[in-house]
Amino acid sequence: MNNPLNIDLKLKKRNTSNQPNQKKQKLTKDERKGNRRQRQENRISELRKQGVFNRVDWITLVIFGVLLLCSLFVLSSASSKVIEEQPDYYINKQALFMVLGIVLMAVVALIDYRRYREYASKGYIAIIILLVLVLIFGTGDGAKRWLFGFQPSELAKLVMIVVFASWLTNRRERLKEPKVVWQSMLFMAVPMALVFLEPDLGTSLVFLVIMLSMLFVAGANRKVFYGFCLFLLAAIVLIYVSLYIYTDGFTKLLEEDIPFLPLRSYQLMRLAIFINPGMDPQNSGFHIIQSMIAIGSGGLLGKGYGNGTQVQSGFLPEHHTDFIFSVAGEEFGFLFCAFVLVLYLVFLIRLMRTAFIARDLFGSLIVTGICSMIIFQVLVNAGMTMGIMPVTGVPLPFFSYGVTSLWVNMMSVGLVFSISLRGKKQK
Repeated sequence: MNNPLNIDLKLKKRNTSNQPNQKKQKLTKDERKGNRRQRQENRISELRKQGVFNRVDWITLVIFGVLLLCSLFVLSSASSKVIEEQPDYYINKQALFMVLGIVLMAVVALIDYRRYREYASKGYIAIIILLVLVLIFGTGDGAKRWLFGFQPSELAKLVMIVVFASWLTNRRERLKEPKVVWQSMLFMAVPMALVFLEPDLGTSLVFLVIMLSMLFVAGANRKVFYGFCLFLLAAIVLIYVSLYIYTDGFTKLLEEDIPFLPLRSYQLMRLAIFINPGMDPQNSGFHIIQSMIAIGSGGLLGKGYGNGTQVQSGFLPEHHTDFIFSVAGEEFGFLFCAFVLVLYLVFLIRLMRTAFIARDLFGSLIVTGICSMIIFQVLVNAGMTMGIMPVTGVPLPFFSYGVTSLWVNMMSVGLVFSISLRGKKQK
């Protein structure tokens, strides 16, 4: 029976000697090092012959470098008073994480992305196991999201992009069949549901956007695709109509769960606060109110580095993680925020170009998933700090403090570069 992902799992036969009694000569430590060095040199030489290094997109790298420098600049101010005795604690750690992340990005870029397809089924199983372990042994403040010091849900986003790209590529000739599209959605719904149960609404929404964007580009049956989108729209309308009724027109607090909705009361309150932050200004609405005050008070040019009253006085919670964009707005103003958003836009446009020059559908789908993931996170994070999107706890890529999120995003960029380096030659 064929593997569901059509991955060749046949074991390679070992080369056996004609003289079974002959013992293999044991290599010394120096000889093993020399062999590894020779293999690395051979790989680099092969890449040079293929002209891979001549295809490096230096413009995109420079834009990405400027984006990283801007993130460190904002974080250095945002985190300076989180730990009074160690004002440089978070910025030093983030800078170290960033350097290691660049190394990870380079390693991922040098490896041929098509090799990851061989491990797609194993990756899917591993992620499911990790997410189940989080539900059992995970830790966190009000939600089980951490396991052994990292967030498996963050890693799951990148792994599932590769796995789902492999799944869709293997079924590209059958994606016009409604049954295959529903099977594909169910395949992606398993890790999405496990993340939702942590509970982590924001990350589960990221999974949903990744799934929809990749299905669309893969050419899934349009009737099924648009039908599912209409179902999601109807679900959103149902949630807000229910909230309107249960909160008496968004004026009263929601004290208990709504029986027929899968969301918990605090998650529903976040969605209600998006409509009227003033209904609970000291609790659920506190974050968004303080964030809007911070951004609004920054004006065109901002109050200056380290002079943000909302940030430095501690009125704005989570200002070095989820609400770091508010710091940029208060201390550096509208023009700086616009500059950062333009950087994101140009950077993502250049990444998306890779989808058109990729050698195969597998590569195009990976780029689609990664770009949709970053775009959605930027829009939701920046939007929630300005009060135009609900607060869902989605971090701002490359800006928010956090090693897991940073490394996953940087490996994602490295994977796009791997596809670009091995893409079709542009005319």
